Amino acid sequence: MIVRRRFEFEAAHKLPNHPGKCRELHGHSYKLFVKVDRAVDEASGMVIDFSDLKKIVKESIVARLDHVYVNDMIDNPTAERMAVWIWDELQPKLDGLVEIELQETSNCSVIYRGE
Repeated sequence: MIVRRRFEFEAAHKLPNHPGKCRELHGHSYKLFVKVDRAVDEASGMVIDFSDLKKIVKESIVARLDHVYVNDMIDNPTAERMAVWIWDELQPKLDGLVEIELQETSNCSVIYRGE
């Protein structure tokens, strides 16, 4: 069974290799969706306790990316590169991680499954 939880953070970046407006400093109200696929635990009746998932993602990702200049942490921080970075941070800490979706705007997001 798959569970999903949404997280939000605000961050600024610029894309130095971009030919358009994104080359300049700008910010986003990011939404991050994290999916975990595991068997339902018989004792708890849960795939993962949502509060445990929240703690892992808040400490590993949100606390580190909220209100920061992302270029100081990730080179050329496109949504794609940020998604890979987020995956690499979460994967060792979150058994059953199957997908993350990073949404920059309501129309634009990237989905990464560790491939």
